[in-house]
Amino acid sequence: MISLFTHKRQMTEEEFDDLFRNSYARLYRLAYSLLHDQEDSRDIVSGVFADLLDKYKLSSDITEAYLYSMVRSRCIDLLRHRKVEDEARQQMILENRIQAMPDVEHEEHLKEVLTYIDTELTPQTRTVLRMCYDEKRKYKEVASELGISVQAVNKHISQALRKLREHFNTATSNN
Repeated sequence: MISLFTHKRQMTEEEFDDLFRNSYARLYRLAYSLLHDQEDSRDIVSGVFADLLDKYKLSSDITEAYLYSMVRSRCIDLLRHRKVEDEARQQMILENRIQAMPDVEHEEHLKEVLTYIDTELTPQTRTVLRMCYDEKRKYKEVASELGISVQAVNKHISQALRKLREHFNTATSNN
């Protein structure tokens, strides 16, 4: 019976040393071109060679192309890991910023909004807005009490929210 698997010759220590010496600089440059970090580039290349010693039998047919693909793959894995870490860090910063917002700032912003409502909205729109949001009433209840249609309540709410968004988005973008 013919065997499909041929036994490959093991790489000698001298051959491994030669491979390391001859390949390290080019593999490092590849890693650095992807990572732009000297320490991480050294770690990746050294890790590839360490894993060859520890995990894999050193076959004499290990090519530089194989080493390039291992280095490239590990660089990509590291970049993906960094991206996930960065996204998690950004989310934490955002959550902390919201939680850490001083009550004074929050109170000042709330005062600005209430002042705008009092000065810029019509009395009817202001009443509808306060009944729906402050008193947490349903549109139907507000309509019944004010003697207007539910559609009119909806129109007042939509108009008030649109004006608030326009005013405060413009104010925010100008700062």
